[in-house]
Amino acid sequence: METSFNASISGIKASFTRQDIGAHDVANINTPGYEQSTPVQSELKTGGTEISSVFKTPNTSKEMSNTDLAEESAEQIRNKNTLSANVKVMKVQDEMLKNTIDLIA
Repeated sequence: METSFNASISGIKASFTRQDIGAHDVANINTPGYEQSTPVQSELKTGGTEISSVFKTPNTSKEMSNTDLAEESAEQIRNKNTLSANVKVMKVQDEMLKNTIDLIA
């Protein structure tokens, strides 16, 4: 059970990091020459996930940002759903542990 708990925690951390990167992109949407950042998420050997690197999309225009607002909005929705799923896994695990303790007691 510890593995699923750790996997959920790492998923939550990755969701928050992805959200932070997206918020930074949106905040700089009017910054001339700004390059959109894309987080690269990878699996951990021990289970779970992490943001292993951040890829910058080259911007050929020095007059405007290359941040795609529609893409960032969709990413925010994905982050919300991923975060919700990881929280649900933790709640189910908590309930299972409670039921196990009740059975033992």
